[in-house]
Amino acid sequence: MGPSLRSLRTALAVLCVIAVALVGLLDYVTGPWVSFALFYVVPVLAAAWWLGRGPALIAGLAAGIIWFVAEAWGHRAEPTRALLWNSITRLFLLVAMGTMTARIRGDQQRLRAANRRLAELLGDAERLARTDALTGLANARAFTERLAQEVARAHRDGTPLCLGYVDVDNLKGINDALGHAAGDELLREVAQAIRQSVRTSDVAARLGGDEFAILFVGMRQDAAEATARRLLDRLKRLDDLHPGRNVGASIGIATYATPPDSPEEMIRSADAAMYDAKQRGKGRVVLWEGPPPVAATPARH
Repeated sequence: MGPSLRSLRTALAVLCVIAVALVGLLDYVTGPWVSFALFYVVPVLAAAWWLGRGPALIAGLAAGIIWFVAEAWGHRAEPTRALLWNSITRLFLLVAMGTMTARIRGDQQRLRAANRRLAELLGDAERLARTDALTGLANARAFTERLAQEVARAHRDGTPLCLGYVDVDNLKGINDALGHAAGDELLREVAQAIRQSVRTSDVAARLGGDEFAILFVGMRQDAAEATARRLLDRLKRLDDLHPGRNVGASIGIATYATPPDSPEEMIRSADAAMYDAKQRGKGRVVLWEGPPPVAATPARH
């Protein structure tokens, strides 16, 4: 707690005590015919709710004492013993109400903090469930959901849609020669190259193994193809880190003037275009407009 906040809390506590004193003065002036019980309680509860247990105890003690003084000096006819008994019981009630109110307020604040923390944990869990652990890109589930949203938007707005499918060339050779740790590092480098090549509005994902996908949101066919070729150039440079391994990628792009209803169909079309790129000698971009012209066998890598 900073000095300014402590000063504010102190000032508010003093105001509560002053309020109780004013209530006591009115109680004394008006005599025994007008009850000010409620007005003694309100500053105590306010101190408990807004300031906490300590200020609530101070306000409760001040209210009990001032209430006793107002009655004792008000020339009431109560016997001294009765006056003391009433004052002590009121004092305990005021302190008890202040303490319980402060505890309720504290429990409420702790519950809110716990709920915020739980929401953060649930949000983190949801992000983890939608993120590829190795590369930090979106995973297949998150990508398919976002693709379905963009397909629906494209149908609604009548806009085209482009989907890229990226397969890393010769990853198996890296794994066999250098181990899976080196292969994993290569996949992270590929993911970084994809991040650097696409726009922040595009959606990049690792679908599994050495396969990645890119959804070019709102991008024309020629721009999507140009982006894919820039990405291919970046990935070819990774061969410098692994000389003699022919590291690179094959990229297939499926473009639709009117996307199909099924996001999975778009993914299959882009996958088929990528397989065509591999069949033509790897390390290239192949673009297909609409569904595959012939039934293509999915690549097995």
